[in-house]
Amino acid sequence: MARIILIHGAWGRASGWGALVPLLTAAGHSVEALDLPGHGTSEIPAATVGQADYVDAVERRLMQGAPAMLVGHSMGGIVVAQVAARRPEQVTKAVFVAALLPRDGESLLDLIKQQDAPGVQAAVRPGPEKGTTVLDPAAAAVLFPDATPRQAEGAMAYMVPQSNRAQVDKAVIGPGFARVPRAYVLCTEDQVVTPPLQRQMIAATPCEAVFELTCGHVPQLTQPKALAAILIGLADS
Repeated sequence: MARIILIHGAWGRASGWGALVPLLTAAGHSVEALDLPGHGTSEIPAATVGQADYVDAVERRLMQGAPAMLVGHSMGGIVVAQVAARRPEQVTKAVFVAALLPRDGESLLDLIKQQDAPGVQAAVRPGPEKGTTVLDPAAAAVLFPDATPRQAEGAMAYMVPQSNRAQVDKAVIGPGFARVPRAYVLCTEDQVVTPPLQRQMIAATPCEAVFELTCGHVPQLTQPKALAAILIGLADS
């Protein structure tokens, strides 16, 4: 049995992994989907948090149990990379799902600006607190182009305000990251983190295993069985 910790992306929360968790647990693994500080059930105001808060929270949870496979989606990849760099002995694998895979000193916005597509930029609106943003419902067409209307509506309902600071904070990737086995799940129809950017990041930070899914940005919603099969294979290897 492997321990697996799932880290959501920007504007996200733990419940976004809802279709995936039962598939992983049914395969015999111990699975935790975390709410980052300022997201989901967290009582910390979103405007007050940055990458360091995300990393500290995930590191604390990681150290409370056995070594784990960390899985990051989208912005969650930045968090996973930093935690893995700090605690390489505690991370069995770092897995990036349509995720941002930074080098030291790169931020979310640094990476997104390297792609031609605008992503969700047109759907970003000021949030309820200064220093936060929310996504307009129009973002669903970019985030979930392969989802059913019901899936997209449900997924948009769990979106939360996102800290601006966490999108501009520079990743701190120490030398320990090189010691952690890495895998990337590339989504070929992604309009948020585009395939060219995904391939560029993999080239800059090579991964031992690269998988491709024909889907948009959120395979845990639209292709949970295919994603689960990849993660179970990685956890069992």
